[in-house]
Amino acid sequence: MIQLILSNRFFAQFAVMLIVTVLAIRKGGGPERAAAWTILSMFMLDRVNHWGFGSGITLLSVDLVHATLDSFAAVFLVVIALRANRMYTLWIAGFQLISLSSHVARELTGTMSPLAYLIMAVFPSYLQILTLGLGLWSHRRRLQQRGPYKDWRMSRPQGARSMP
Repeated sequence: MIQLILSNRFFAQFAVMLIVTVLAIRKGGGPERAAAWTILSMFMLDRVNHWGFGSGITLLSVDLVHATLDSFAAVFLVVIALRANRMYTLWIAGFQLISLSSHVARELTGTMSPLAYLIMAVFPSYLQILTLGLGLWSHRRRLQQRGPYKDWRMSRPQGARSMP
């Protein structure tokens, strides 16, 4: 039973991810679109990796390809989170940092359980998709209730002067 669920999790995750990211790109504001493109790009690059170099994630040592993908995604998602006028983007970036830290933890601990590595590396992606979906729903509800609002935060308060 568990094997059946694990063997089909990819298709369920792909379907939900595709629906959420397409909706975010079409109906979201700037932060929703940026986060959706980042998640979608990361997923597609992962698929190219698996198509070209074999399926699965290396669990007995650090998976360098996934660590690299997670590093780039972390940079983009943290920048989005810090600039966006949304709170949920911080959660998406946080989940990505958990995934990234799994590779560091795997390298630093020679006895890390392969199951723990798998959970830390893969499970945050499910939470990112869920969080993006909830963030998109919240954004659309806010638009209906209050009207248009800023997508991005200002880098400094208006009227503030820079130091000489």
